[in-house]
Amino acid sequence: MIKVLLSRKVKAENYQRLLNLMREMRAAALHQPGYLTGETMVRGQDLLEVVAIGTWLSEECWKAWSTCRERIEIEDMIRPLLEGDLDAAVFRTPTEA
Repeated sequence: MIKVLLSRKVKAENYQRLLNLMREMRAAALHQPGYLTGETMVRGQDLLEVVAIGTWLSEECWKAWSTCRERIEIEDMIRPLLEGDLDAAVFRTPTEA
């Protein structure tokens, strides 16, 4: 099992639009093989730093979703809402490394 952390810094005027698109992406991910769960968090009082944490059965399942046309289309809508680039990182338990 792995966790994927996707960190984004959103422009203030785009905050609600970003959350809506992230919900749409999570709804689509629900139908992907290996997707287990996900959540969205903000950094302390800074609502503009948003992190999505996805739990996947394997890195292969995540990679398949990360290159899926549906996900790329949603990510393309998200990109202009951000300040800077998406920061994506994959984490696993030390026993799986």
